[in-house]
Amino acid sequence: MSDSKLLLAGNQSLILDNPQTVWQIESGAISVFAIPIQQGIEGVRRYLFGVNPGEVLFGVSADNHKILAISIEDTVLLQISAQECEEGIRQEKDEAESLLQLVQIWEKNIQSCVGDRSSIPTVFSHPENLTNWNAIQVTLSELHDNLCEILTQIEQEESATKWTQFQAREQLNSQAKVNALGELASVLKPKQAELMQTGTPLLIAAGAVGRALGIKILPPVRSEDMNRIKEPLEAIARASRIRIRRVLLNDRWWQKDSGPLLAYTNQDNFPVALLPAGVGKYEIFDPQKHVRIPVNKDTAQQLAPFAHVFYRPIPENNVTAIDLLLFAFKGKIRELVVIFLTGVVGALLGMLTPLATAILIDSVIPDADRGLLMQIGLGLIAATFGTIIFQIAQGFAGLRLESKASLDSQAALWDRLFNLRVSFFREYSIGDLQSRVSAVTQIRQKLNDTVLRTVFTSFFSLLNLGLLFIYSSSLALVVVAVALVAIIFTTISSVLSRQKLRALEEIEGEIFGFTVQMVAGVSKLRVSNAEDRAFAYWAKKYSQQLKLKLSTEVIEDVLAIFNTAMPTVSSIIIFWLAVTLITQAPSQSQTGLSTGTFLAFNSAFAIFIAGATQLSNTIVSILDISIFWERAKPIFQAQPEIDLSKSDPGRLTGKVKVDRVTFRYREDGPLNLDDLTIEADPGELIALVGPSGSGKSTIIRLLLGFETPKDGTIYYDGQDLSGLDTSAVRRQIGVVLQNGRINSASIFENISSGALVTMDEAWEAVRMAGFADDIKSMPMEMHTVISEGGTNLSGGQRQRLLIARALVLKPRIIIFDEATSALDNRTQAIVSTSLDQLGVTRIIIAHRLSTIRNADRIYVIEAGRVVQQGRFEELVNQKGLFANLMARQMT
Repeated sequence: MSDSKLLLAGNQSLILDNPQTVWQIESGAISVFAIPIQQGIEGVRRYLFGVNPGEVLFGVSADNHKILAISIEDTVLLQISAQECEEGIRQEKDEAESLLQLVQIWEKNIQSCVGDRSSIPTVFSHPENLTNWNAIQVTLSELHDNLCEILTQIEQEESATKWTQFQAREQLNSQAKVNALGELASVLKPKQAELMQTGTPLLIAAGAVGRALGIKILPPVRSEDMNRIKEPLEAIARASRIRIRRVLLNDRWWQKDSGPLLAYTNQDNFPVALLPAGVGKYEIFDPQKHVRIPVNKDTAQQLAPFAHVFYRPIPENNVTAIDLLLFAFKGKIRELVVIFLTGVVGALLGMLTPLATAILIDSVIPDADRGLLMQIGLGLIAATFGTIIFQIAQGFAGLRLESKASLDSQAALWDRLFNLRVSFFREYSIGDLQSRVSAVTQIRQKLNDTVLRTVFTSFFSLLNLGLLFIYSSSLALVVVAVALVAIIFTTISSVLSRQKLRALEEIEGEIFGFTVQMVAGVSKLRVSNAEDRAFAYWAKKYSQQLKLKLSTEVIEDVLAIFNTAMPTVSSIIIFWLAVTLITQAPSQSQTGLSTGTFLAFNSAFAIFIAGATQLSNTIVSILDISIFWERAKPIFQAQPEIDLSKSDPGRLTGKVKVDRVTFRYREDGPLNLDDLTIEADPGELIALVGPSGSGKSTIIRLLLGFETPKDGTIYYDGQDLSGLDTSAVRRQIGVVLQNGRINSASIFENISSGALVTMDEAWEAVRMAGFADDIKSMPMEMHTVISEGGTNLSGGQRQRLLIARALVLKPRIIIFDEATSALDNRTQAIVSTSLDQLGVTRIIIAHRLSTIRNADRIYVIEAGRVVQQGRFEELVNQKGLFANLMARQMT
């Protein structure tokens, strides 16, 4: 070899334009870039790949691109001429194999940039040419030309994408302006607000539905692959952070209040908005013509039988009990007004009874006035029927309010749960979390069934207090005192009871969670002979629950006895004072209570004291709600994983970096990762190895955004993951985890997972996973139904199905966490070859070290730190953990 050397200082460049010259890196590191050239003008640099010490650089001759090598640090390059390569490949076997290996590394780097766009054969596709350097150069030249052509295609696509993004941005700016004008116009014409929208017909129709619900509708983000989405509305829903549901439009659906809907026309599948236009009326909003058409039997037949419902999300920030209450009752003013007005009118009608009693006793009976008696009787009958009608109306309004609030709050609750960070679910057992979710339902039920109706009823009953003061102010003051005593006693009893109830709710959640764990792990309990210990723990907790429940019931029983006795005792007091007033008034020459007035007073008093008792009991329900809210509060005050402040990552190229990350699962726990750094360039195969508990799976959880680093940063294409929409990142990653789940569905449905996948693409995925022969041997092939968890498949078949699912969409990044542990050597080879041909970034956790021989870089991890890194051959020959692990597997 020649001794000609070249020293490049840090950040110094070298143009690789001579195909007859090969440069080998003696020390340092090189980054390779491509610079497009159009009409002699250089464009922006594009990073291609990195080259490490010992590897080589080949010259590339092209008219439309310049290939540039830039040193990352001080680098020494050794120049090798074509003649020296020709001599080396013919004469010395070891030197020839070493040179061919360097050529293979260069080809893999090229293919990582090209991906699956390239079909040009490699040097090793023609074994007969491996001893002819000129033939090797010809093949490399074809590969280089192919690289430059594809780079030109990528640059043209990026230019088109940038232009599309510019147009979309201008469209959004225009839409923002038009929307602002629409907001101003909606002050005078609210129904015209949704007409002030621009964009695609689907986006305009969705915007009209969203505006009717108070939801901001956003266009799909850049990272969405619209070719892979069955329903384009899903992309809009994801961008807008809302949930949608497909519903069936039944006969005469427009005569029922189902809220705003998005539907499609029958003939051309054109999107339209179905908007309520009053009681029992709907209108069709055409997003293209911006006109409204009333819905009737004829126009309804023009619509497809299915529509979509939008569900409002709960605000992303910390949610208080008031926020939840306002969210549940938003848009339900009509029902609240009906409940309020029927309560007022019912209370006023109830006041007629005391008034009629006074007139009947004092006037009608003494005067034998049959005409007035008939009028009073008819009036009371009418008032009774009126009260019944108003109570029915109030009941229906309450049912409508409860059903609507239940639908909105339950959908929003589960949406909130799905959006929470994975770390949140680690803090609670399944049973405990279920009881906290149920607390939201209990809050809603108590608000509607107990608090809302009772407050209105009891409050309006208190209007009778005015009648009491009109009839007798002295007796009315006594009644007020009795009511205050009842409220004070009830409040004190409720506070004492709720203190115990709070502890009772906590321990019930613990018992529920422990019971679920025992049932799920009953086989493990039997294997370890731990049934007695489990029963002892449950019995201890259950006895604590019984003691708390008993003490709570004692207080509630005392309160029930008090509420039962209070009307009787208060009536005795009122009758005793009334007799005193009636007997003393004549002797003092005063006008005392007449019999009719007292009976009217007593009737009004009965209504008032019943309302006061109900009001005091409402305090109990309010305190119950506060306890349920404490149980549910962690769900609503936890920070969602994704919020509107997170940006879209765009289409990922496959560059990943974990930069000096430190992480622990608990604040007081040990470090799981300690100042760890790993990186993968596009197209590289990166392997993570190490003993169990070293932190490998933790790295995967961090890469997927399931956990957040305490220190350090995770980058995708140079973008900080903490500022990205993690769901958009995950959609572009093919992942197979250790505990991957298989759904109860057909093989095809499991592979597609709801994406728009053709049958041919599914077959290609299973071929890459080495699963095609197994599926062909099944009677139903791709349509074979798999049980929940894949119990009717072997362990290896389950893994291959999960691998096929990860590969079917051809993501730019693939992450395998022990994904091939159950595969035999032949199938393992098929999967490895398929992954190499894809040319995507692969990050693999492996315990079988023989499966990562071709890895571009291996990171050996121990106690959360990288203790070794390099290629397989380098690490095997080094003393250290990797060599020890390899030795154990060889023995």
